[in-house]
Amino acid sequence: MNTASVKYAIVRPAPDSYDQCVRTKIEKIDVDSAKRQHAEYCKALQKFGLELVWIEGDNNLPDSCFVEDTAVIFGEKAVICNISIKSRANEVVEVAKVLEKLKETHYTKPPATIDGGDVLKIEDRIFVGLSNRTNLQAIVQLKKILENSNLEIVPVKIHNVLHLKSACTYLGENYVILSKEHFDTEILRNYNKIVAPKGEEYATDCLAINGTILMAKGYPKTKKLIEKEGFPVKELDTSEFRKGDGALTCLSIVW
Repeated sequence: MNTASVKYAIVRPAPDSYDQCVRTKIEKIDVDSAKRQHAEYCKALQKFGLELVWIEGDNNLPDSCFVEDTAVIFGEKAVICNISIKSRANEVVEVAKVLEKLKETHYTKPPATIDGGDVLKIEDRIFVGLSNRTNLQAIVQLKKILENSNLEIVPVKIHNVLHLKSACTYLGENYVILSKEHFDTEILRNYNKIVAPKGEEYATDCLAINGTILMAKGYPKTKKLIEKEGFPVKELDTSEFRKGDGALTCLSIVW
């Protein structure tokens, strides 16, 4: 597999208050189990060659382990997100401090709202989900920030799903994995598609790390479909993060 290599991952620990995160599910969250799952996740990132950049934990920010939503990295530029959920707005503060030392950092500002989970990068195309969390003003601001790059921004209207990456992720080698009926998949006509079987839609949020696909544990049909296309797969238990409407990509910012 000749997937583009990534070297770093920003991560933030699951706080003691994680069971108070913003969510739609009512299952009880086991915070200790979430912390164990997070530790396994970080271990897997390191195993596949990533150096971890830690953001200090904060028990005042129950959702702060879902660090993906705070910022998006495009080469040497970092874009800090304006998160629409009030209780999450301050999650960007410590992430921005770290990124300002590493990247040319830009900020999205009101009336733009954007979550990193809505931004799907596929080579030189940036698909941005228009969701309850990300609006058109964010796309206008992103285009301005990236105007001198060779990146094409493609807006994608999504429905019945939290983020674009809840319904589609990039595996590398021109392959995407997706679940149907959340957006017009015609925009992905130039890519090879793996469609998650009914009942396994959650498994479409995969994280490609240097040729290996990290995926949620417990979705055997989807795993088989990915392996059939020649990708090695590593399964991780994300059950406690699923209860908080989170998935694999939510727990890191990789570049």
